[in-house]
Amino acid sequence: MLTTLTRNSAGPALFRPDHPLPRPAIKIAGLEVAFGGLPVLHGVDLIVNKGEAVGIVGESGCGKSVTWRAVLGLLPKSATISGEAWVDDINLAGAPQPVLDKVRGGRIAMIFQDPASALNPVHRIGAQITETLRLHRGLTGGAARTEAKRLLDQVGIPDAASRIDAYPHELSGGQNQRVMIAIALAGQPELLVADEPTTALDATVQAQILLLLKQIQRDTGMALVMISHDLAAVAAVCDRVSVMYAGRIVEAAPTRTLLTDPQHPYTRDLIGAIPPSDGPRTRLTSIPGVPPYGVLPSGCAYAPRCRNADPRCSTIGPDLTTVSSRHVVRCVHAISGARQ
Repeated sequence: MLTTLTRNSAGPALFRPDHPLPRPAIKIAGLEVAFGGLPVLHGVDLIVNKGEAVGIVGESGCGKSVTWRAVLGLLPKSATISGEAWVDDINLAGAPQPVLDKVRGGRIAMIFQDPASALNPVHRIGAQITETLRLHRGLTGGAARTEAKRLLDQVGIPDAASRIDAYPHELSGGQNQRVMIAIALAGQPELLVADEPTTALDATVQAQILLLLKQIQRDTGMALVMISHDLAAVAAVCDRVSVMYAGRIVEAAPTRTLLTDPQHPYTRDLIGAIPPSDGPRTRLTSIPGVPPYGVLPSGCAYAPRCRNADPRCSTIGPDLTTVSSRHVVRCVHAISGARQ
């Protein structure tokens, strides 16, 4: 699998020197979240540029989904949020509901891992798409229905003209996920956040959804954030990857660089856990222990599980170190300084 991913993962055009400087679709800085006083995010910094696809990977509970739910105001009232999340001149972190309502669906849309719970079971899928079209684009009546059919065609729903009147329970899991993507696209967002979009699907349908997301992102020019615990799936779609562990980003780099030259021990362990797609079978890497939750230990949060840990790791809390102009890592063993 790693050989295939390395071969197919090209660096984004946004970083080529002959291209204009990228413009941020969103800029997150120092984002912290706590539930009932228990910290979950410990200062997340992330920029997603317009037109690029960024993957967020890590184990369950590391803060991937919480980051984006915090940005979009989708966390429960018990959550305490601090930091910044800028879309142009709007700071979404802790923003009032009217501000969030203007951004959600229109400028930033999100699809979730379980479409069966996200879709309304008592409304036809066409009605759910046309409602989004009415809210964000002002389309009603025949114009909205025509656009809903076009969106269903775009996401690969067969016979969209008749399927538009189906209920969610009449469609497969993969088709419902396509409907969720159509609803997200209805508002013509600048940024689409896909939260574990293939988790509940079989392998064949997973591949189809990944291909669909990649194609739509390229066709529309929108930015895409893909959240997943599956590094292989993220690498198939994304230009850049950020690796999260225990509520922090521990490494970020262009996809090819991350796969071929990982600097953080956790990233290397994640790559070692990817089954090979060809060649001889090899023993997969297992990661002993569990991530810390809440208050982090002194030093590096990964130190108790890290094979490379030395005495420094239990006392020094590393900052993100620049490995190259596009590659940062949070590890005392990282090689600092620019490498081109």
